[in-house]
Amino acid sequence: MSGTTTCETCIADIPEIYDPVNNTWAQLSRAQLSLPMYPYNFILPDGRLLYAGGEAAGIPTRILDFQTQTWTTVDLAVLEGGTAAMYLPGRVMKSGVAPHKAGPIIPASPTTYVLDMTQPAPAWRETAPMAFARAHHNLTLLPDGTVLATGGEGTTAGSNLAGAVYETELWSPVTESWTTMAPMQVPRLYHSTALLLPDGRVLVAGGTNPIKQLSAEIYSPPYLFRGPRPTTTSLPSVVQYGATFFVETLDASSIASVTLVRPGVVTHTVNMNQRFLSLTFQHAGSGLDVQAPASPNLAPPGDYMLFVVDTNGVPSIAPFVRLEAGQLAIDTVGLPDGMVGAAYD
Repeated sequence: MSGTTTCETCIADIPEIYDPVNNTWAQLSRAQLSLPMYPYNFILPDGRLLYAGGEAAGIPTRILDFQTQTWTTVDLAVLEGGTAAMYLPGRVMKSGVAPHKAGPIIPASPTTYVLDMTQPAPAWRETAPMAFARAHHNLTLLPDGTVLATGGEGTTAGSNLAGAVYETELWSPVTESWTTMAPMQVPRLYHSTALLLPDGRVLVAGGTNPIKQLSAEIYSPPYLFRGPRPTTTSLPSVVQYGATFFVETLDASSIASVTLVRPGVVTHTVNMNQRFLSLTFQHAGSGLDVQAPASPNLAPPGDYMLFVVDTNGVPSIAPFVRLEAGQLAIDTVGLPDGMVGAAYD
């Protein structure tokens, strides 16, 4: 959805869905809507799509129901964000200001908002601001549930090296506030990236305008300095939705949480692929009995990093586990003609 067609301002306004079974695309023609480029899209726990804003401009928050091909407005308020992250299923945080590529250069903002789509009447709520105004920055989900802000600058230019923000900031979903952390060595502005590594560190790289930054830096969050890491010795490489699976660890008695984090895919500050889940578990002998996510709405199929986090907040080095569905049941109810929907049993 979104993107441009024959000119920079010619928005592709009809969403399309890819069917991997038949290798075909289907248009959702009844859901036609012009949305700014680089939208912040997130699948909700009920299977609908949340449009939480866009990198190119701010518009009201909406939900797309795939079955009825209808858009519903969640919040009419136009509250911008330079980037966004779903820090828990159905809960989104966004910060900073959208770069407004087609508009004039304006000062960035430190504002931060949260939206809880698990509430009966969800609406954006302003929380404590960042210490630094930012545009063109990245948000990265960490294995302890916190969110790291890196890079950006104090205006929407994307090329103002003098206004580059070097300091990183860490957001707590518990206190809904930011803490300033160690600075980077290189300015990371337009087109920079930030990705969580399996060892719990964060790779920050790239950036263009006016200089192509051909380097990378690695940030070590505070949890890596609180003691030795817990370890995992075995776990299944493939897990089905709703299943209980066993994670063997010599540190079972000290484990406080088990988390899944989907690898990131970043462009233009947008990282919709990353996703964080805290899994239910029980101590069982030499390890943990862990409950897999109930459905693909909570965690889309694919590869995830599995972290065990101890009572000091220290994460293990994460092995990868693949979430796969069981039996596929074909359901064409409510879908466009010729489109096949896959419902998981």
